[in-house]
Amino acid sequence: MKNRRNYYRILQVQPDASAEVIRASYHTLMRVLKQHPDLGGSPENAALLNEAYETLRDPGRRAAYDRGLKSRGTRPARAASNPKPAPAITCPVCRKPLARKPLPGERCATCGSVLQSKYPADFEKVEMRSAARIKAERPILFYSAWPGKPRTATMIDFSPNGMRFRCQERLDLKSALKICCEFFEASARVTNVSEETAAGKSLYAVGVSFLAIRFAEPKGTFLHTTV
Repeated sequence: MKNRRNYYRILQVQPDASAEVIRASYHTLMRVLKQHPDLGGSPENAALLNEAYETLRDPGRRAAYDRGLKSRGTRPARAASNPKPAPAITCPVCRKPLARKPLPGERCATCGSVLQSKYPADFEKVEMRSAARIKAERPILFYSAWPGKPRTATMIDFSPNGMRFRCQERLDLKSALKICCEFFEASARVTNVSEETAAGKSLYAVGVSFLAIRFAEPKGTFLHTTV
């Protein structure tokens, strides 16, 4: 009996998905969405996911499977009316492909960066205690590449949409960062860089806009929300 299961649909990927996207989707389904039996998933569903992944991860088995889809009238690729595949969704920091659009509060499985704010609507309710931007000199850590070592910096000021900090290296405009401090974690994009001199040393003031942020506490030192 011929196998009529659509492995692409089982793994929730397009038929023209790359091997990296297929791998990322499989691990997301098993670990993040807890389809693995050890995490409470159904053994039957996990077995089906394994079957689909083992077939599509192997180039030879995948080619044979695609030929079988074609022979029974199921297209293994996108229709000609839409020849360009949809842009791949990737983590902004480590650039690893994501299986789908991130959910609120979700982190990258590779680098741990915040991908989507847990409560994005809260930013519309934010009311700063004194001003739109609060001055706050606090130590932070940031990653400008992954994998890589965290770099130290000092926060200058903060707002719900972004922050500024001083560091010892010039960062490229539009580069993505993973930022960690006592009160929040964020993924951010560099928007401006200026050189400063302090105590005879060259430093750089870096402005970033947040792509996603996760606060350690619902009500923090920097801001509070109103309902």
